[in-house]
Amino acid sequence: MADRHSRVVAVLKVALPLGALVLMSTVFLISRSIDPERAVEMATVDIEALVREPRITDARFAGVLDDGAALTVRAETARADPDRGLRLDLSGVLGTLRSDAGQMAEFAARSGVLDQPNNLLSMEGDVTFSSDGAYELRMDRMTAALDRTVLHGIGDVRGRAPAGDLRADTMTLRAAKDGAEDGAETYVLVFRGAVKLIYSVRE
Repeated sequence: MADRHSRVVAVLKVALPLGALVLMSTVFLISRSIDPERAVEMATVDIEALVREPRITDARFAGVLDDGAALTVRAETARADPDRGLRLDLSGVLGTLRSDAGQMAEFAARSGVLDQPNNLLSMEGDVTFSSDGAYELRMDRMTAALDRTVLHGIGDVRGRAPAGDLRADTMTLRAAKDGAEDGAETYVLVFRGAVKLIYSVRE
């Protein structure tokens, strides 16, 4: 009986935090498919690892924001901590933001925290950002809203802009309707704080 109770407790330690992921209202998680031929072989190792540290590998979060933009975030691993509620620790973060006008921005970072209650994804560690091939930037940290189009880069923003080399303290990508004939949302990229642009002269 004691052994059966221990097995039930072990299963609940895995099922409850992973079940909490299903309750996410604005993002949806798709886990990596399982090879049925290896399921039996790997089952014991995977269960023991999940009991020690509940996590999902090759996770994907996708949703449509309030302004119509589509946000997709992938992570090499997503780890749940039951004591922190609907907050996930991510590693190997890759994200894509596409406006309903067709503009696209991509970002990446070594690690991040997806905070569902506050609708925020925080990232750090070799953070990169690109926008339609026009901007290729690096920065110390970045946050992405999960309910609207707002990307905010913080700390030594530097890289390539259409006109040349750019440096700034912060950058913000947000949605704006100005310039779209059909009223669709478009992106506006704003740089602030000690902004420096070194123009590249092309013949």
